[in-house]
Parts: sequence; structure tokens; C-alpha cells
Amino acid sequence: MAFHFRRSVKLGKGLKLNVSKRGIGMSFGTTGLRSSIHSTGSRTNTIGIPGTGLSYIDRSRGRKRKKGSSGRSQSPNQDMTKNAAAVEQYNHYIHAMTNLHQISPHSKNWEEIERTPAPFSPEDMGPREKEAVHQYHQYEPNFVERLFKRLAHKKRKELTQAIKQAREQDEAGYRKWQEATELASEVLRGNPEAYARVVKESSDFDHMRKRSKLQVLDARTVEMDVQVAPKDVVPKKTLKLTKTGKVSKRKMGKKHYYAIVKDFVCSHAIWTARCLFASLPVDTCMMHMTENALNTATGHNKHRVLLSVTFDRQTMDRLNFARLEPADAMENFEHHMKFLKTKGFRSVKRLST
Repeated sequence: MAFHFRRSVKLGKGLKLNVSKRGIGMSFGTTGLRSSIHSTGSRTNTIGIPGTGLSYIDRSRGRKRKKGSSGRSQSPNQDMTKNAAAVEQYNHYIHAMTNLHQISPHSKNWEEIERTPAPFSPEDMGPREKEAVHQYHQYEPNFVERLFKRLAHKKRKELTQAIKQAREQDEAGYRKWQEATELASEVLRGNPEAYARVVKESSDFDHMRKRSKLQVLDARTVEMDVQVAPKDVVPKKTLKLTKTGKVSKRKMGKKHYYAIVKDFVCSHAIWTARCLFASLPVDTCMMHMTENALNTATGHNKHRVLLSVTFDRQTMDRLNFARLEPADAMENFEHHMKFLKTKGFRSVKRLST
């Protein structure tokens, strides 16, 4: 029977010390963030952004600590290390959510995809099947297989099955090529259904598909509504490491809080536009960042527009995403945004074509 031992001790809201047979670990969690560090040096950072579905998982393995004669890990400043890691991950989360625009999506070259030659002629054998047939004809029973004919029969049966499997793989590869080239042709024709399919199947939109809606206005222009939830995303408190190595948690000032909200929404808008330009051959995309907020007059939730902006490809291509400030970058485009430093976003009207 295996012996298991695990105990968790709360060090504060969202901060836990975990003790098990493998060693000591610390986990820190706040809305949209979960990080853990273990005495072995391994780290796992899970950064999720509610309201967008975005998440980042980063795993790293550290060097094992040297053990003393007693076999226990030597870590005299273990508490300080864990607290420092918690503050580091908190800062990393803030940086990640306000710098989404720096993520570079994979660009689709639809013209190149359309010109991709067929992997083989459908009238001929595919390359995998040819190789499998060659292996079958090259087969010569060895001494043992000639002595025990059932072994040779089994081998030939396996080679025959391999030919069948190779044929199926070739057929699947051909269908994949056919589907890709047909989709490319439809995309280049500006087919709205093809545009919708690209967004549906692109991994760039995996984490926001349920909270976004695409509308194709014409072959060169698309419009997208993206629901965000800043109130659930941005932490209400700041974390800092004191001189004594403890974690100091304080309520975040209004200006600081809303500044992060502003950068998050604007950064998310730019990043989504980059994904659309990378996935579709469009020149313009209209982005409406919305929030599901309570209408106090009716008592029902209602989508309100926080930011409405028209991005054009030509201007986007000139931007240096590594250095720009997302909120300031809105000045490059036609947009509607009303923002108060101590109250945040106010509702605005959608831009229209």
C-alpha cells in the first residue's frame, strides 16, 4: 500500500503552502491567474483571462536543490522565495493582459495554398501505398519462417494490412489537400461562408470563439463583436514584496485600476484585429469591444459598447507592436471611445460603414 501525505496551509487570500511527500510547494491564485512553484524548482504558470477565454500555460523545470546528509532540501529562505514568486507571477499576469497585441498570429497565404499541387494523381497509387506494396514484394521468408510456414503467412498478412492502411492514409492526405485548396479558392473569392469557416477553424480564435461574432460586410471588410469582462479580469488589489520578504496586499487605486482596464480592452482589440488580418484577405475590420453590464433602469443585463474602432491593414502594417501603448494606438484609427480616469469606460455608439 502506498503512503500518501498532502496538506495545504492558507497564507492569505489565494495564497497556499502545499506540503507533500515530494516536498513543499506554493500556489497563488487570483481571478484569471494560477501559479505554483515547488521546492524541486519546477514552476507552472496558468494565466487565464475571464471574459475572453484567453489562457497561457508556462511550465518550467528548475534544478533540483542539493540535499544534505539528512536527505532534506536545503532552503533557508524558502518563504521569501515563494512570496517573491507570487509577486512575480502577479506582475507577469498584469503584463500579459495589457500586452495581448504583441502576440503574433500565424499568417495564411491563401494564394499559395490554392496553388499547392496535389500530393499524387488520384488515378495512381499514393506514395505511402507504393512503399507498402514495394515492401510486400521485397519480402523473403527467413529460415525460421520457411520452417514454420504459419509465421510467413502471418508476416504476409501484416504486410497486406499495411498496404490497406497506407492507402487510407494517402486518401486522407488527398482529401485534406482538396479541402484546403477548395477553401482557399472560396476565401479568395470573398465567400462569407468561407470567411466564417476560417475563423471557426483557426486556433487563434479558440479562446474567444464563444464570446465573439463575425459579420462579413463585403469581400474586403469584416465586422466583429467581442465580449470582454474587465471587472472579472483586472485584480482589485496590488501585490508587492516588502523588505522583510512578505507579501503586501493593498486595494488598487482607481486611476491605476482603470488604466489597466483601458490597456486590456485596447490591447485585446488590436490583437483580435491582427488575427483577422492574418487569417483573411481583408483590408478593413471593424471591432466592437462590448461588456455585459447591468442596466439599472430595467434590471436586466445589456451589452454596452466600450470601444468601437475601424482598423485598416495598411496602417496596422506600419505599427511597431513591441513598443506602442495600446490605448495611445487608437489615435491611428477612426474610433469611438469615452474613458474617464476614475470611472473607466463609458458607453459609446458603434461605428458604422
